[in-house]
Amino acid sequence: MARRLPPLNALKAFEAAARLSSFSRAASELNVTHAAISRHVRALEAEFRTPLFERTGRGVELTEVGRSLALELTKGFDLLASAVSQFARPSRRRKRLMVTSDPAFAALWLVPRLGGFTAQNPNIDIVLDATPRLVNFSKEDVDLGIRWGGGAWEGLESKPLALSELTLVCSPQFLRDNPLFVASDLDGSLLIQETAKECWDAWLSAAGVADEVTPSGPTLNGDLIIAAAEAGQGLALADQIQAGDALIAGRLVRPLDIRATRFGYYLVRRSGAKISDAAMAFETWLAAELKTFQAALKSMQTATSIKSRKTGKAKAAPRSRSVRVS
Repeated sequence: MARRLPPLNALKAFEAAARLSSFSRAASELNVTHAAISRHVRALEAEFRTPLFERTGRGVELTEVGRSLALELTKGFDLLASAVSQFARPSRRRKRLMVTSDPAFAALWLVPRLGGFTAQNPNIDIVLDATPRLVNFSKEDVDLGIRWGGGAWEGLESKPLALSELTLVCSPQFLRDNPLFVASDLDGSLLIQETAKECWDAWLSAAGVADEVTPSGPTLNGDLIIAAAEAGQGLALADQIQAGDALIAGRLVRPLDIRATRFGYYLVRRSGAKISDAAMAFETWLAAELKTFQAALKSMQTATSIKSRKTGKAKAAPRSRSVRVS
């Protein structure tokens, strides 16, 4: 006699969400999206014609029917796992590492290097979530995070990775077409804005022209401002993490030696959480990559300075100043 059952994926999604008390953790465990878990749960609720979860302001809670169903499903899936394990071929257990990151750091610096980590650590499955959202480490299945900010977040331990030194960048061709020697010559219409307006405020203050220059170019986010600058669309404000690779490759140049230090990049984890072998491997690799990158950036800056002196093209620029914006 054929068994009449709801879709197995829906049952798995509901059981995981009930057992973990979280749609997000269930999605992480099953390697699907939060939306997929919600869709499966709604399908079961329609099938049984009764709510399985109560939606509250703080998340979801099982109903009485939901608790009863979850208990029986967990027992059933445990029996299935036990039966299948007797015939499963032994395999090397891979370690899963969930990392959340500032989008600009991920797109412009981390992702181009991530293949090196996976090559060195073939037994680690890394999942990278590039999001501006401040992930809740106490409720979501996240091992490590890379954040941009002041370094203090409630419930998290943070380790500094790099300062965020804001500097002016543009393409070499743009600079040839629009020579710039002093900050007071800046044309506000050529300054590419970003949503964090205080970044430009900090740099213009360091340059001593905050009352004279107002950025009025297009407003873009993170990695988009670098793409626009490389395409010769104007002058962008970026730190060494965002613009470093493009500077080293010569796709971008710094027309003025003025920098403003604002916040920094930090590696974070939940306070008191045990550090897994996979997380430790990633932290060690990340520190080594940053050290290599910073050395290459310094070497490029030194070579550029020497070349400028030899060709006699170095122009007087405002003295470098540093300000910190809270």
